[in-house]
Amino acid sequence: MSYIVLSRKYRPKSFNEIVGQEHIVNTLVNAIQTNRVAHAYLFAGPRGVGKTSMARILSKALNCQTGPTDVPCNKCSTCESIRNGNDIDVLEIDGASNRGIDEIRSIRQNVGYAPAISRYKIYIIDEVHMLTKEAFNAILKTLEEPPGHVKFIFATTSPNRVPDTVQSRCQRFDFKNISVPDISNRLAQICKTENILVGEGVLQTIAKYAMGGLRDSESILDQLTSFCHEKITLRDIYDILGVVSEGKIASLIDSFINKNPELAVNIFHEITENGKDVDGLIDQLLLYIHDLLLVSICSKGSGLIETISRDINLLQKQASLLSPDTLTYMIQLISEAKGKAKDLLQQKILLEVVFIKLATMEDLKPLGTVLNRIEDIKRSFEGNVNERGVKAPGGGDSVEVVKNTEIRENPSDNYINVNERGNQDTNTLNTWDKIMTEIQGKKRSVWVLLKGAELLNFADNEVLLEFPGNYLIHKERLEKPEEKRIIEECIERVTGKKIHVRLTISKNGRNIMGEDMRGKIVTKNKGERIENDVINDPIVKRTKEIFDGSIVNIEGAE
Repeated sequence: MSYIVLSRKYRPKSFNEIVGQEHIVNTLVNAIQTNRVAHAYLFAGPRGVGKTSMARILSKALNCQTGPTDVPCNKCSTCESIRNGNDIDVLEIDGASNRGIDEIRSIRQNVGYAPAISRYKIYIIDEVHMLTKEAFNAILKTLEEPPGHVKFIFATTSPNRVPDTVQSRCQRFDFKNISVPDISNRLAQICKTENILVGEGVLQTIAKYAMGGLRDSESILDQLTSFCHEKITLRDIYDILGVVSEGKIASLIDSFINKNPELAVNIFHEITENGKDVDGLIDQLLLYIHDLLLVSICSKGSGLIETISRDINLLQKQASLLSPDTLTYMIQLISEAKGKAKDLLQQKILLEVVFIKLATMEDLKPLGTVLNRIEDIKRSFEGNVNERGVKAPGGGDSVEVVKNTEIRENPSDNYINVNERGNQDTNTLNTWDKIMTEIQGKKRSVWVLLKGAELLNFADNEVLLEFPGNYLIHKERLEKPEEKRIIEECIERVTGKKIHVRLTISKNGRNIMGEDMRGKIVTKNKGERIENDVINDPIVKRTKEIFDGSIVNIEGAE
């Protein structure tokens, strides 16, 4: 007898031999047991996961001479002929080569005839999405109201290309990729039956490389068996299939972590010079980074991490050094490089550039963390400016209050001038920072408007805030009863006191504080003094370091 490949020899013959599709098996078995079998089914899913095998088993279950039964005998002439693909009542049609309207018209003409031998006439159309639009239209009526003795089973790898009008007339089952453990166990059964010796990690590596397809894994095992006369090892897989060793992939990831672009390029050149397939390398790298991503966000017992052939301790170590955002970005860059390349040379160049980029970039942080950090720096900067008695740039001319100068004509005045007191009144400023934080949480729009004001005075019964001359609209909006009430409620929540808020507008470089609160103010000249103050400010320097930025413009320093 001629040799039968493993994928055909070990094709499932009954429902209990189907691997990894238990949800579909249970539904079909229940339908047969309760006599609720539909007239049309659509089996959708990736290649090599059991769609056609399921269609044949369902056909045997319906037409078996001992049935209908959910356990076909696989011994009667009907079961044998269906398994061999030559049953006259179970017609398997390739949608890719029989896609025209004439072939579908032939089906329409023949459905009216009763089956020759079996209970049902069953049409299995593989790759049904390849049918033409006219062919789909021709079968619609028959598909909706077929004779009682006719069943349709459609199989497709591209369900999105099957018209909705067809799908709505079928019961759809979505086949999933088969897990690495399920494929490994099935291969182990085959190796035991065939007396095939395999080394440690071989079956798991084959299962991982098959990308969820059981048929592909069986074909790989078949190929390796022909090459290896004795025992199959991981080295055989690397040599025959062009697979890159996991050690090389792990080293490449380490070069990204250690910010070593030279090592990353050297590893890449070593891989390609050994004749490894670049597409295969990309797929392996994406799978490895995907495992890292799952390890970083999932617990060990989640069942989502298929890392049988991986060093889980190494994965956990590497994942702890890379944020989920960074790993996601890696997957995005590598996938884009694969999609953009038009030829092998271009693909190598693009991938090399990507590796250099990944080995030189900093670990990414979530956008929310960055924004919060910016707000913290901004608050610190504003607080530092206020403590010095100098307005932040952008609020008009910078002003400096002359310290230790008598400014009150009325000694009975209860106001405390915050800017005059300078660093001695940091407690007041800290209290105001807490109030601003409270306002931000209460109503962000009020907080945004209030950030344009400068705290001038903080008394037991009144807080005085000053806006620049061009911020009149901010003042008017905050003086509305609802907005002002929010500010005063937040002040009371922080201080425990009911304190009135008064808003003023700066005019001609002086504070409008009333005749009893005049202070001596010296206006700085615009130019070098302001620019030097800002550039040499420690918070500005630290901000530049964090974001690797530079100062583009200093308002008020021109």
